[in-house]
Amino acid sequence: MNRGVIIAFFVVLAVSGVFSMFGKGGGSLYTPVLVLLGWGVSQSISTALFLNLVTALVATIVFTRNKLVDFKFSLIFLPGTITGSILGALLSSRAPKDLLLGIFAVFLLGAGVLMILSKKGGDTESSRPLTWRLGAIVVLFSFAVGVLSSLIGVGGGLIIFPFLVLYMKYSARMAAGANAFIVTVSSIVGTIGHFAIGHVEYLLLGVTAVAAAIGSAVGSRVTVKASPSFIKIAFAFIMWFFAVEIILKLLGIM
Repeated sequence: MNRGVIIAFFVVLAVSGVFSMFGKGGGSLYTPVLVLLGWGVSQSISTALFLNLVTALVATIVFTRNKLVDFKFSLIFLPGTITGSILGALLSSRAPKDLLLGIFAVFLLGAGVLMILSKKGGDTESSRPLTWRLGAIVVLFSFAVGVLSSLIGVGGGLIIFPFLVLYMKYSARMAAGANAFIVTVSSIVGTIGHFAIGHVEYLLLGVTAVAAAIGSAVGSRVTVKASPSFIKIAFAFIMWFFAVEIILKLLGIM
């Protein structure tokens, strides 16, 4: 086993441990890390999509066992997210990506502040009752998330989690559970597509998949036991991290 695969194992272990805490897959970091370690872009994307799926799936299993996944509500996100992703992919060549990335970075900075200042999201609080009107809002929102994520290449979980906590009044742990399930299902299509094309390095895939499963199991269990305030603050820092990364790229620093 070469040195690059060993390094990839530990990097994926760390990334999956952190991102699974919030129901995210970590695909936005897996791809650039694998490229930096020397794998081709196509192989890196295929592996990242699969690792994203493994991380989210393991987190979903852990959250489900602890009754933190509202499947009925989470399923409402899927049609809009999948349809929006397809439309976003078709429009990606025409989109003003720098402008959209700039707006998205501002959103992440602001949402992070609101996450920390918000007093909502505790485990003892009730979410908004699901009405037809609210269901329509969720479908439209999920469609917009799907379009945006395809246009600028970011994970929808960065938007869905704060939406669940700040607007739907979900507890931080329930939001992580819903996020994990949504990411799991939405990742399947992309993963199957890349595997069909054949851009797979099986040794890398097998080793890093084990790392992703272990990291996700640990990270999601941390969320199960953590306080809602800790989860919200930690996710705020995740959003700020990506906001700063986007800003530095737009400025040509990265």
